[in-house]
Amino acid sequence: MAGKKMTLAAALCVGVVLGGITGCGDGSGGESDGKGTRAVQEKERPDAEDGATPPADRDKPAGEDSSAGSRTPSGVEKLSAEDIVKRSGEALASAGTVRMSTPDGGNDMRVDRAGDCSGTFTQEKYSSHLIKKGDKIWLKPEDAYWNDPAAKPVLAKTPQVRGKYLHGTSEKSLVLLFASVFCMVGEQMLSGDFEGGKRVELSKGAVTTVEGRKVVPVHADSAEKGRSTILVATEGRPYPLKLETAEGKETILLSDFGKPFTPPASPPAGDTVDATEAELFGEGSG
Repeated sequence: MAGKKMTLAAALCVGVVLGGITGCGDGSGGESDGKGTRAVQEKERPDAEDGATPPADRDKPAGEDSSAGSRTPSGVEKLSAEDIVKRSGEALASAGTVRMSTPDGGNDMRVDRAGDCSGTFTQEKYSSHLIKKGDKIWLKPEDAYWNDPAAKPVLAKTPQVRGKYLHGTSEKSLVLLFASVFCMVGEQMLSGDFEGGKRVELSKGAVTTVEGRKVVPVHADSAEKGRSTILVATEGRPYPLKLETAEGKETILLSDFGKPFTPPASPPAGDTVDATEAELFGEGSG
């Protein structure tokens, strides 16, 4: 049950789009000329008084999802592409929690700033329940997976794994590493860690609508990864609502910003199996 490449690629897209503002060029300008953004001089981090947070949202209690609340125009679409991404990253970091999902429902995770998360992760055609607390991860494949021929090598090696959680850390298990990609990306974004190493060209598009919400798209063009797009809300707080890779083939949806989240209790030891003992990358399991 090898890691799903689409999910990993989409997660890396998030790192390109929300990461590395300082690596997106320098200079002056900002509007897209259709071939990329003319480099923009990075400004000082805005405070609450210069419009970083719309007035209608400043007094909202912690944990309230502004994406479902105020629809007061923020004017973020008038900023340069770099500043739009910067404001969006700041809004996301201030939320503390976020829900990350894919349109097909195969992946649906809630993540907090500490990197704790839980939800559904899909590899190939099978879904698994995932819990991450600190560096500990638990992954329980759905029952149907164990009836697949691909699972036979695993069951032959560790028959006790059926119906149990695979337990361990992402450092020791590739399976858990792939499964926890959403958790790691969410933690990075929510922590305010927007540093990146790759240079990308940013450009913004015209305001459009995504599921009833007005958004401004910002494109990130990388020589290595092609074009990724972040769609930022132009009403209420400038949260990133949707992330896409080239031609929209891979998508991550973000929602439930600031909604209280507590990871489930750790599964009892009797319900777990060491993930390194039930390696899922055996012959015929890809």
